[in-house]
This record gives sequence, structure tokens and C-alpha cells, in this order.
Amino acid sequence: MGAYGVSTMLRLATNIILARLLAPEIFGTMLIVYSLRTGIELISDIGIGQNLIQSKNAEDPDFYNTAWSLQLIRSFFLWAAFSAAAIPLAHFYQSPILIFVVPVTALGIIFAGLTSVSKSLLTKRMQFARLNLFDTTITFISSAAHVIFAWLSPTVWALVFGGLFGSLVSMISSYFLLRDVKQRFHISREFSLQIMHFGKWIFISSIVYFLSTYIDRLYLGKVVPLELLGIYGIARSISDLTGNLVLRLGSVVLFPFVASQSHVPRADLVRQLNPLRAKFLLLAGLGFSLFIATADLLIKVVYDERYHAATWILPVLILGSWFTVLATINESTLLGLGKPSYAAAANSLKLVFLLIGLSLGTISFGLLGGVVVVASADLCRYFPTFFGQIRERFSFGRQDLLMTLAVFLMAGLMEYVRWALGFGTSFDTLPIAWGAR
Repeated sequence: MGAYGVSTMLRLATNIILARLLAPEIFGTMLIVYSLRTGIELISDIGIGQNLIQSKNAEDPDFYNTAWSLQLIRSFFLWAAFSAAAIPLAHFYQSPILIFVVPVTALGIIFAGLTSVSKSLLTKRMQFARLNLFDTTITFISSAAHVIFAWLSPTVWALVFGGLFGSLVSMISSYFLLRDVKQRFHISREFSLQIMHFGKWIFISSIVYFLSTYIDRLYLGKVVPLELLGIYGIARSISDLTGNLVLRLGSVVLFPFVASQSHVPRADLVRQLNPLRAKFLLLAGLGFSLFIATADLLIKVVYDERYHAATWILPVLILGSWFTVLATINESTLLGLGKPSYAAAANSLKLVFLLIGLSLGTISFGLLGGVVVVASADLCRYFPTFFGQIRERFSFGRQDLLMTLAVFLMAGLMEYVRWALGFGTSFDTLPIAWGAR
């Protein structure tokens, strides 16, 4: 958590500096590009990293080299597919610059494919100190590169080349993480089938995850100006900080821990996790409440007037992120039990809600309607994971309910104190009268 906190502060500081140097429409353009790149990667995800963490054969050189080789082959196909989409995307979003930005940005996919599997093996071995030091160092280098490029050339290319430089450094450095791991191109038929078998649900879940997580950016990119999309992207990236912390804890700690304890009776494992889970959620809930009550002040203090429309967007998104936390924790435990199908069902329900809700919300209330729909979407995602935990006799439903009530109570109390002191509430700028069209 400490390492993630340092990385988060670095990213936030970088975001603030870049917002001073670059115009909002630049962020809007890159929000579309990175969303589509992520989509291309997730749509073809066969769970390489998850396989390495979950499989008992992960330390076998034939297994991890097969995983790395499949990862490499996949990256070249993805680069070609993403590059081929550049012209259609430029026409669809009426942004000619995408013709050039998309294929250059896609080079990052090649760098990711060439990256060593050492990070996944470190996660399996639960060697978090080395892993966190690596991630924090790469974040610092990437942040510095973004700022330097933006200072030298305050255009969209600053974000493109900053991202590529960070990916290149990460790729090269990954080969020094584990000296006992020697990558070579090798494909074992037996291990390929194992990877594909476990990865089929990861594949389905990743497709639905992408659509359910990034459809708001792609949809809003078509219906709102790039400048407003860039402001929304800033608010979304800040609100995602807490969710990303839980995602990291889930994937790096909870998932490998539960997977490694599969031999323990589930009732005993529930008793082990219950108090730790409660303490974490209570601490997270306190942070959420404080974050909600001060979100608009953060925007006003650190961003210039071009970005002040985010003062009403951010607290709404943070409020919805609480359900992201609960759903993500549940998905990680189910994945550790070897049950990825529930995550696919959860993201499918969220996607259906977003497909219907975004259209109706933006038509009726403009951007305000879209933001409210996005904020409430992970509540839909929570229920399939909760049902899955009940079926697998691994449920924490009562704890989730009590913690949710506590979060809303603490947030309401902090909003009241702020109002009583004469500072209004964090929701005072909500454009409820005109729908922020």
C-alpha cells in the first residue's frame, strides 16, 4: 500500500503538471487512443499473467517460456490490428491526428509483448518488496519523461512519446528482476493447452471488462467535445485511484494468497480473511468519505479554470467507486478459487446497464446523466460476484452491507460538517438545473 501510495502521488503530480502544460482537448484525444489500445489488448487476453500466478507448473522453464512466446506472438498481431484501425477511427471521431497517433502509440503493445514474465513470477512468489520497488521506479521514470516531453513540445506527441519511453524502460528492466528466469522462444503443446484452458474464461471476462470499463470514454468521445472529454478523463483518472489500489491488492496479494491456500477448508479461510478484510474496508471507507467531501476543493486548488468543470464530476465518480472496491475484492477471491466465470458474468451485467443507461442518461440529462450512470454501474457488477461467493461458500455479504452503511454515514457526516462551517458541500456545483449538455 505504501509503494502504491508513492506511485499514486507521482501520477497525480504528473497529471497536475501536464494539465498546466497541455490543453484539455489533448487529454481528450489520448483518452480515446489509450481506451482503444486497452480494448485491443483485453479483447485478446488469454490470461498469461493469471496463468503464471495460478498454475503449479509456472516455475517450469518450458511453461513460462511458452507463456512468454504466446504473449510475444499476440503483441505483433495486436499492433497490426490497432494500426489498421487508425484511419477508420480518425473518421469516426472526426480527428485527423489519430491517423498518425494510433500506430505510433501501438508500438507500446510490442514493448509489452517483449516484457519478461518475471513480474508475474514475483507475484506468485509473493516477493512484494522487489516488485513494488520496480513499479515505483518505472512510474517515476515514466512521469519524468511525460513532463519533459510536454515541456519541450506541448502537443499530443508529448503524451505519446512519454508513454512509449516508459514502456521501453519497463520492458528492458523486467529482464533484470529475476536472474534465474531466462526467456527464450519456445512453445510446448501441453502447456499451451493448459494456458488456453484456464484462459478461456479470462478471455471472455477481459472482453466484457473492457467494454464495461471503457465504453463511457468511447461513447462520450462521440457525443461531447474533446475538451469536455479531457476534463471528464481527468476526473475519472483521479476517482480511479482508490479503485486501482484495491485492484492491485486484489491481483498482487489477495488472488495469489487465496490460490496458494486452496488446500485449506473454506470455512477456515473465511475466518482468517474476515477480520483483515474488515479492517481494510473500514480504513478505505474513511478515506473514501474524506475524499468525497474534499474532491471539488482539490480540483479548484491544483487545476486552473479550464478544468473546473470537474468539480461536480469527481465527487459523483468517487461515490460510485465504493462499489468498485467491493466488486473487485470479491472477483479476486473468486479468481483465487479458480472461478473466473463469475467475473465474466459480473462485467456482462455492468455492460448491459451501461449500454442502456449511457444512452438514456445523456439524452435526458447530458453529461450529468452519463456520469451518474457510470458512477452506479459497479453496483450491478457486485451482485454476480456476491452470488458466486455464496455458491462457493466464501461470502462476506453482511460485512459488505455494514461497511457500505458506514461509508455513507461518514460521508454524510463530513458533508454536514463542511456545510455547517460555511463551505457548502462538494455537490453544490452539480448542474441539476440544465443537465450539463
